[in-house]
Amino acid sequence: MFASIAPRYDLLNRLLSLGLDQSWRRKMIARLPALQAGDRVLDLCTGTGDVAQALCEGLPDEVTVHAGDFCEAMVERAPEKTEGEDRPAQFFVGDVLALPYPDATVRAITVAFGLRNVQDPAAGLREMARLLTPGGRVLVLEFSKPKSKLFNALFRVYVFGILPRVGRLLSGSSVDAYRYLPESVWAWAGPEVVAAHMDAAGLTVLEQKPLLLGGVMLHVAERRG
Repeated sequence: MFASIAPRYDLLNRLLSLGLDQSWRRKMIARLPALQAGDRVLDLCTGTGDVAQALCEGLPDEVTVHAGDFCEAMVERAPEKTEGEDRPAQFFVGDVLALPYPDATVRAITVAFGLRNVQDPAAGLREMARLLTPGGRVLVLEFSKPKSKLFNALFRVYVFGILPRVGRLLSGSSVDAYRYLPESVWAWAGPEVVAAHMDAAGLTVLEQKPLLLGGVMLHVAERRG
């Protein structure tokens, strides 16, 4: 499904988020922990590498950026975004539930709009916690249902009415990925459930910051111990 929309994925992200997706990613990166030379930052569900690009542009060259995604067609488009950097990101195709890194070897992990696509999000968070050094952070950007009844109603009209039609028209995909998107957003767990999964994984939740009037949530958690 994601492979079918890879060619126009970036365009659709900008258009369907009204250009706000990049500012949300910057807000996430601003909550990274203090980083030192030799630290590794890992971006999961990287898609075509937008977050990896922002990390490479914003972090010191002494910090290495790794980025992975389950969808090979997405990852194939990512390297060109960081190839001009002094230290480009290292991209890989892989599964969030079984990551190719030893315990306690990553300082920070970012996930932008991908955790809800993991087959078992709670297990995915446990795998992320395994990789983190003590005090390392997981930062997750994910959709959420607004608490305001009025904005919730408007958000639902956009997510179920406008977004699938525009996505279907512009993606050129024979697979209806933009019907899956709203269904996955509305089925996604609320911030309380995400916090409980993080706590069970050995992570202390530092912040759950609503963006877009609660239509998007930034979850920030730290590895205990």
